Amino acid sequence: MCTGRRFVAVIGPSGIARRDLARLGTFGVPDDVAWRWPGSYTTVEVTDEFTRVWTDLGGAWPVYTTAADGGVYWASSSRALAGLTHTGPNVDRLAAWLLAPSVPVLLAGRSAFAGVELVPAGHRLTVARDGVVRTNQMWSPRPRPGAADHRLRAELAAAVAVRVVAASAPTVDLSGGYDSTALALLAHESVGPDHAVTGVTVCPVGHPSGGDLDYARLVAERSGIAHRLMPLDADHAPYTSLCAVPVTDEPAPSTVAHARFSGQLHWMRTTLGTDCHMTGDGGDSLLCSPPIMLADLLATGRNRRGVVETIRWARLRRLPVWSLLVSAYRTSRSNRADALARLSVELFTGVRKAVPKGDIGWCATDLVPSWATYDARARAAAVASSVPQRFPEAAIGMFAATVAAEGIADVGRSARADIQLAETVGVPLHNPFTDSRVVDAYLSIPLDERPGSADYKPVLRDALADLFPAELAARTTKGDFNPDHYHGMRTNLPELHALADGQLAALGLVDPVELRRTLAMTAAGLPVPFSTVEPAVAAEVWLRALADAPDVVWTPVAAGEEAK
Repeated sequence: MCTGRRFVAVIGPSGIARRDLARLGTFGVPDDVAWRWPGSYTTVEVTDEFTRVWTDLGGAWPVYTTAADGGVYWASSSRALAGLTHTGPNVDRLAAWLLAPSVPVLLAGRSAFAGVELVPAGHRLTVARDGVVRTNQMWSPRPRPGAADHRLRAELAAAVAVRVVAASAPTVDLSGGYDSTALALLAHESVGPDHAVTGVTVCPVGHPSGGDLDYARLVAERSGIAHRLMPLDADHAPYTSLCAVPVTDEPAPSTVAHARFSGQLHWMRTTLGTDCHMTGDGGDSLLCSPPIMLADLLATGRNRRGVVETIRWARLRRLPVWSLLVSAYRTSRSNRADALARLSVELFTGVRKAVPKGDIGWCATDLVPSWATYDARARAAAVASSVPQRFPEAAIGMFAATVAAEGIADVGRSARADIQLAETVGVPLHNPFTDSRVVDAYLSIPLDERPGSADYKPVLRDALADLFPAELAARTTKGDFNPDHYHGMRTNLPELHALADGQLAALGLVDPVELRRTLAMTAAGLPVPFSTVEPAVAAEVWLRALADAPDVVWTPVAAGEEAK
């Protein structure tokens, strides 16, 4: 919308009405614009004095910046900006992601390309006419009273409706879990009886029943959702055909499962004509209270509940109560800067300080993988030590909300790479759990009302109580896909070994001999965390796709001249 000397654009799925957009063009953009309407979108305002960009809360529409030609460029693609400045991968960020993939704050503000910065989720970027650039935080979790389940239901329903209102053949993952089922049921409710929503469930060839599939079939039968099964065969196994993964802005979460992911997308497009597909990605990060909530309770004097929730968590995880209480208390009396300083030392030395199993802290990481080189450890350590200077400390009582907000922003941003993969097939992919108002609604739950870490998504269960079958509502677990990954690794082990001597080794981040040994041990079923394997495989696949892809070409255009 362009009004006078002000231009305003809302980019991405949004429930904003035309009259509201016109109002923004006339009176300017308020700083709560990112979570004022349903959807997941970036808002841009351009005047004679400045350009301002507001990012969404879930990170699903990332915005990047780079300095070039004496000014600042911004774009929705980090790879596009890297093509402008001819820069390669951000090796520091890559090292941090490889060695500490479960600490998303290490990646905050960083893109996968050198010299290209990420505007964090829930922030406002201002680029003034004189070239001054400022980035300010516009949103953080703010507790507010009210029925959390009703609020979540309303916002999630609105997020789904924004997608399906313009779709002629919407589809939804129907895995049998809470998250995808909620989206499928809300989509079915939104389109009404005259239109169809298809729930898609993948299953192994010759196994049309059992486990998650039974729950998915039950939901479809009770609700009337059209239900289709996509059989998976050996060609869809994890780690298969990794050379076919297209280039994206960063390593895609679906990389190791690309054969299944792309196979499902092609099947839905050709068989169902899918023009809108929704997944439950982000539901776990948003709806499951992180264990650091136990430290929140102790830090704010809620000692009785803190002890009760610690006991419940210990029983669920079969861990000793006393050691959990000690670590929760220690974290309640410390800050993240200290935790990141310790993490930096552990990453640099490759030696993790001995802590009890299930330790409650800011940085829950696995052991530094044996294949990590000295350079990789040094780079990752430097990234960890720089974080406290870049981001403020979390307020007491807001540890869990802060960690969840960072986690969902990490999911949303990385899922953008999966959306790019889906675009190559022609399927618009959506993740409503990363929508700004959904994120704001859930993370606004006060600490006293927040579910404990041992509870399995009770707010979502209560929000959909009238739609969830009783059998589904009673679930407290999810299906286990580890056997498929082990089988896929064993089948494709020669190809995986060939990846070890590649781009990561050339960058000095990986010892190829040790990586091949780790891959062999994992494929054999020995106790090696997937978190020390999957990031390395995904990063190597991405680097090779990046090297094989043509550079993004920019064409200079004089001001006022239309591009030919």
